[in-house]
Amino acid sequence: MRIEWEYMELSGGVRILRALGEAECLEVPEEIGGLPVTEIGPYAFSSAELPRRFWVGEEKKRRTQTGEWEVRSGVFHEGVPDGGSLGAGALAGSRLRAVRLPASLRVIGDYAFYGCRELKGIAFADSLERIGSGAFMGCSGVDRLECLEAGAGGRGLYQMLSELRYAMEVVIRRREDEVALMVPEYYESSVENIPARILELHYQGTGYRYRQCFRDGSLDYRSYDDLFGLAESQEPPEVLARLAYDRLRYPEGLSDEARKVYLEWFSANVQEAGEYFLKRDDLPAISLVCEAGGFEGKAKRRCKKGGNDEGRRIVADGAGDFYMASMGEHVLGEMESEQGGETGEGSGCGEGIEYGKGFGSGAGSEASLDVLLEMAGRMGRAEIVSYLMDYRHRKQGSGRRKVFEL
Repeated sequence: MRIEWEYMELSGGVRILRALGEAECLEVPEEIGGLPVTEIGPYAFSSAELPRRFWVGEEKKRRTQTGEWEVRSGVFHEGVPDGGSLGAGALAGSRLRAVRLPASLRVIGDYAFYGCRELKGIAFADSLERIGSGAFMGCSGVDRLECLEAGAGGRGLYQMLSELRYAMEVVIRRREDEVALMVPEYYESSVENIPARILELHYQGTGYRYRQCFRDGSLDYRSYDDLFGLAESQEPPEVLARLAYDRLRYPEGLSDEARKVYLEWFSANVQEAGEYFLKRDDLPAISLVCEAGGFEGKAKRRCKKGGNDEGRRIVADGAGDFYMASMGEHVLGEMESEQGGETGEGSGCGEGIEYGKGFGSGAGSEASLDVLLEMAGRMGRAEIVSYLMDYRHRKQGSGRRKVFEL
């Protein structure tokens, strides 16, 4: 795969001006011609035409991966015809899916990735010093950041998160290990204060506050964990499940108190967390939460019709039919009565199904593990059902025997 780099030499480094080729996942080289790549030029990977104010009269060079060199003079505006449309060979705009920036990079120029709507992932180092205005404007598809933490006290991750307001997974890589966590999205809105004749900027969602959890350029895990209580009142269950799961999976700087809060959320919200994991058939996640003690408490019933969270029906596939039959006629009877109408009349729980009544645990029991088992059976997740039954046997022993009504 051949990539050609348009660039110009600076004092002690190289500025990338454009890339030409066919790759969708672009890796910017660490150095060109013996000089480190220190800058990404303005509009370098944007589908928009480079404005004349950025044109320069310095020497421009082209480097190819075959080692061929070509020296030209003038300003860089190749690949953009006179009409202003994007040239066929430029790796820019919607052609980019992922980009990996070198550790030598210090500056990303203004609007460097403007309009890269298909860009999904960005890898970079925390040694990044400055990101120009609108560098990632229009990059609404970015959902993953990888930051190489070199221990230099850089502010690269903080700056990158400040530029991207969308929900995304953040992976912090070190030489010996890595940490992954989720950062929610947020929105900005302007509200007019008529008496004061000013516009007030309001932030919707917890994503903005999560992006402020930095101290001296490094992520402050304690501040990050302290925001979970606020997130419970503002974020949807799937976001909370990701926040809690990632912290249990990568417990960097996780205090015992914060760990207890995350585990209690899983126990109390087993239906919401269970749906999130079961829809993805994510056995490793369920196993990790179970082994940590996250599904050992009592589950909250799903809100009745008219509450804050109307239940959503869990649709079973054929793989769960035999398992559900083994749970007894009283459970199947409840299912039929609850699924009898489209609006769930008589069930008192909107369109959803109240879990925790069956599985031989008594009508009033709401044990989180029983609820999760029942959900897995309804959705036909045979492997997860097998694990949960084995887990319950290991935790509860043989003292509690299960009676099936056939």
